[in-house]
Amino acid sequence: MKKRLVCILLAAALALTMCACGSSGKYKAVKSLGRQDYSIGFRNGDSTYHYIDRALRTLSYEGTIDDLSRKWFGSDSAVDFPSKKNALDDLGYIEPRTFIIGVDLDSAPLAFQSGEEYIGFDIELAQAVCERLGWVLKIQPIHSEDAFVELNSGNIDCAWGGVMLDAQSDKYTILVTYMSTDAVLAAKGTDSSSIRDKQLYIGTTQYALDLLEENSSVNRKLGQITRVSGGATDYFNALDNGKCDLILTTDAAVEYFNTH
Repeated sequence: MKKRLVCILLAAALALTMCACGSSGKYKAVKSLGRQDYSIGFRNGDSTYHYIDRALRTLSYEGTIDDLSRKWFGSDSAVDFPSKKNALDDLGYIEPRTFIIGVDLDSAPLAFQSGEEYIGFDIELAQAVCERLGWVLKIQPIHSEDAFVELNSGNIDCAWGGVMLDAQSDKYTILVTYMSTDAVLAAKGTDSSSIRDKQLYIGTTQYALDLLEENSSVNRKLGQITRVSGGATDYFNALDNGKCDLILTTDAAVEYFNTH
């Protein structure tokens, strides 16, 4: 009986150890700086809006969006899109074209760069939409804050791919706001949550600077702040290589790089 009890206790301890290892990640979010909403936006009055809307409703109804959500976020409830059966039937003939989307590559796992390849949830979803419409997808890197200029100039047809848009703006038309996540300061390891005197890497956008300015109490505790070009993969590599102590990213990116 005593031997059996020891075996049970050892098995329980092993199970707890395995659970602990599985739940701890290589990276952790140590400070939240606020929520970020991701949307799909078009030029005002652009009829392309209706084609993308119908295709997304169809893909949502068929479960394609849930499948992509599970692949990139680990959950089919991470994103929220409207759904309608046979929504594409409303369009009639769809003329072939090239569809240019502006993506913010500092938004893993929505849209980012791995080597020479653009990948992410939004990239794959846009590809699925274009396949349904018979269109050719072209990807144009942008910064979220430049979405209106890029749309108005005709450089892109749609701001879509980790793009944060102002829901109150009348400069463009938002099709859907489909996901929210936290902007966070992330570190490597799980031992300390202190940010005092730590070296931080942030992107080169005005948004990154504004976010730190809005969180002045956090900003005052930090050590050196360095603006670097690149995207999420580059920032996490910088953490791995010890070039910085913290990076400005999102909790969705932390979760993704902890599991992939």
